[in-house]
Amino acid sequence: MNREERVARNEAISREINEGIEESKTRDSSEGHIRIVCECGRPDCSRKIAITLAEYQTVRGDSRTFAVVNDHLVPDLEIVVSETDRFIVVRKREGTPADVAESTDPRT
Repeated sequence: MNREERVARNEAISREINEGIEESKTRDSSEGHIRIVCECGRPDCSRKIAITLAEYQTVRGDSRTFAVVNDHLVPDLEIVVSETDRFIVVRKREGTPADVAESTDPRT
């Protein structure tokens, strides 16, 4: 497995974990923040992100976007599409990163 695929698969695992967190919090339908795991590709990352359910739904609206801690951008594999003071939203670049993100999206 090459680096691009490994990073993308690590991000997909974080996204799956966050889907479970989001699903359990949706039942509360609170407009407050939930805490999700950073969806970066770093295998040793355990950082948490405070995100509203609406923000999370926006990130999940595109199979290729992920919420990551501000300094966890991997510039050769992704681009920043939006940012807050709590996190950035990155989109996978075309090729292997985008292909893995799309093929592992639990919502499709």
